[in-house]
Amino acid sequence: MSIMTLKGLVVLMVLVSTGLVLSACNTTKATVDTFAKFTSSTSPGDWINADGVIQNDKKARLFAAVAFENLEQDIARGNGEYLTSLGVLVNVPAGQQDEFRARSQSNYPLLFASDGRTAESLLARLNARGKSSESTVNEN
Repeated sequence: MSIMTLKGLVVLMVLVSTGLVLSACNTTKATVDTFAKFTSSTSPGDWINADGVIQNDKKARLFAAVAFENLEQDIARGNGEYLTSLGVLVNVPAGQQDEFRARSQSNYPLLFASDGRTAESLLARLNARGKSSESTVNEN
């Protein structure tokens, strides 16, 4: 078995373990389903680089999938460590973090609309809102 395959399997096991721990920590089925959809729609080679590290452009997706409910709570409040971390992962400059948090809070109904409550839709809507307000919110 090659080193890359072993690294991919180790990372996959860590992700599955994280999902199991989160499900044991009173996480709802929605978060587990979001995480499962994310991991089943990708193969480890698609989001892990040769060093076994998650690719930069996939970090925000993975974080949003794992911490979806916490992000929802932070966005509703307009502040919190999960929202701040997401801002860093989507490359919001430090000087624009306050604006990002406020904009996210004001767009809460759109970001968590019942027709698309997934990590991917959250990031897509944040990105679309960022572009429409001339901010530099990227998924990289």
